[in-house]
Amino acid sequence: MRAVVTRTGPGLVAPEDVAELYAAASAPPPLREPPAVAAGFADLYAWLRGRPDLVTAETWDQAGLAGFAYGHPWWWAEQDDAWSLQLRERLGTAAARLDGRLAVYLLAVHPRAGRRGLGRRLLREVVAAGGASGAWLQTRDEDTPAAALYRAEGWTPLGHGPDAPDGRPGLVLVRDA
Repeated sequence: MRAVVTRTGPGLVAPEDVAELYAAASAPPPLREPPAVAAGFADLYAWLRGRPDLVTAETWDQAGLAGFAYGHPWWWAEQDDAWSLQLRERLGTAAARLDGRLAVYLLAVHPRAGRRGLGRRLLREVVAAGGASGAWLQTRDEDTPAAALYRAEGWTPLGHGPDAPDGRPGLVLVRDA
């Protein structure tokens, strides 16, 4: 496994690699997400990857992309899509706490590379490279390995956002710098 590489600026990882990674990472229990969810995450990344303030953390092994995280600084003034509007509505006054923080859109580790601390390294790297006053993300509101990682890293619940792929409201977590 190569070192974790962080980049700021337009993303170089291909959306197809993100789809393949997320499909592999989210297929086993407890997530059991269909491939269409991975395609959706890849489409979102493809849409955002040209941003000059995009921050990515990635690592590769002999089989391909083994882990990936990305995000960008979140500013409410830029957000006018349906998902963001629902996020703001569901968070209410707490939504103001997201402004200026790094929005972490995705953290995924391939099962072949799991259980080695790679998710922790990717998360720390992408947040540090973001240079914001803190960070936020949305995850499932259930006990998953990702939720355990976020708790261990000091992320705290802010409220519930738009529905996660399982159809239930996602849990929005924040972390101060």
